[in-house]
Amino acid sequence: MSALPPITPQHILGFEGARVVVIGDAMLDRYVAGAVDRISPEAPIPVLRVRQDRSVAGGAANAAMNIAALGVQTTLVAAWADDEAGRELERLLSGTGVVTSPIRRGAAATIEKLRVVAGMQQIVRVDREDLTPLDAEGADAAFAAVRAAVGEAPSRTAIVVSDYAKGMLSEDLVARVIDLASELGIPVVVDPKSTDIRKYRGATIVKPNFAEALQMSGLRADAPDDETLDLIAERLLIGGIGSLAISLSAVGVEVIETSARTRIPTRARLVADVSGAGDSMIAGISAGLAAGLSTLQAVQVGNMAAGIACGRPGTAVVSSADLLNELLVESSPEDRPGTIEDWDELAQLVAVEKDAGKTVVFANGVFDLLHAGHVALLREARSLGDVLVVGVNSDESTARLKGPTRPLQPQADRMSVLEAVRYVDFVTVFGEDTPRELIRAIRPDVIVKGSDYRPDQVVGGEDAKAWGGRVHIVNLLDGVSTTRLSQGQQVRRG
Repeated sequence: MSALPPITPQHILGFEGARVVVIGDAMLDRYVAGAVDRISPEAPIPVLRVRQDRSVAGGAANAAMNIAALGVQTTLVAAWADDEAGRELERLLSGTGVVTSPIRRGAAATIEKLRVVAGMQQIVRVDREDLTPLDAEGADAAFAAVRAAVGEAPSRTAIVVSDYAKGMLSEDLVARVIDLASELGIPVVVDPKSTDIRKYRGATIVKPNFAEALQMSGLRADAPDDETLDLIAERLLIGGIGSLAISLSAVGVEVIETSARTRIPTRARLVADVSGAGDSMIAGISAGLAAGLSTLQAVQVGNMAAGIACGRPGTAVVSSADLLNELLVESSPEDRPGTIEDWDELAQLVAVEKDAGKTVVFANGVFDLLHAGHVALLREARSLGDVLVVGVNSDESTARLKGPTRPLQPQADRMSVLEAVRYVDFVTVFGEDTPRELIRAIRPDVIVKGSDYRPDQVVGGEDAKAWGGRVHIVNLLDGVSTTRLSQGQQVRRG
């Protein structure tokens, strides 16, 4: 088994500016929810007292919305009609960041699935669908839309083939799309429904669930044991398919490549509804590949997104903030990203922490030679909240404030030392004489300074008060300073 490469918040933030084109079967998912408290006198069936009737985008449309929610530029090429369900689907997609290229399938109506839910349990599903295949003119229009969305010289781009076997994706159209991607060096992720794996030859990743993988490989098995998975790999890794990412429900995902098999476990959680979880996984995988992540990293992101989606009732959209929250809020301090010089990235990470109800504390300084006084300040600062952000003066800023002989250590070394302090969660750098702009960017709840300052002298204090924050003064240790240490003076206290 291969070791799992790490996933960091920077990987998720790196989705910004990537691009994914989704082609596939779009549909409207309706949910009628309520409570059952009696049996019908007309027949032995439950009577649902309706409390909610809502619609969400489903199929390829849900995949596209999930991808867009990750900060990725997203285009959806799919078929729906100019009918009530189609107009509702367009309304749901509007404002999500998804660019749509609707294709008409003759007189075929928009696919609609109605789920009736009592409490947290689905009790019946009603499908309205016309499986008329896309004609040659429609297929040409769909391929042209994909080509236009991809562009002539694409970078940081991926294509998703979202195949629900509802008439949109013929074998010929899929082959044309994958061939185009191959010519341009674009990864292709497939969510398959066809029982013939050859339909997806040349794809980068094919993501069936275990039942679909068995069906495509012509096997029968009760569990994903090693022998079965090896046979699946032998029968499905053909025709230039790069890898399989097989969903194993609560077990996780099995990534099968030519030379290795890797199990990515699912995090334990209460499952509310699996509807749309596959689309969330496809979104994470495709966004990861478009942003340059490896196959294993991308599938880890997809697995994380699917797990979040399963914890929510109905077809869910999982955002980049959800993924960041999963990485940050549930991680140990040792797993945090540490040094982040990009303030926009830092602000997003801090916002995730605050949205989770965490108190964010900020401290700043030169921290030239880290000593006991610094550690005492950082320890007390961390005790005031849940997350400690430390801003470090840049080398240029330090020289202006302390003189031409300072700093004694370059900023990279100073930041590295601070990152190793267990009280510190994030370290960043500022080049100005004061951290005021940094404070405004991250909006901490508490600003900490040493007792050589009065509260009214603390830079950013008034700004913090404006958003409900405060200033806290820490008593400094006597006789401890970088200046004394740099001059070879012994520290004496008490």
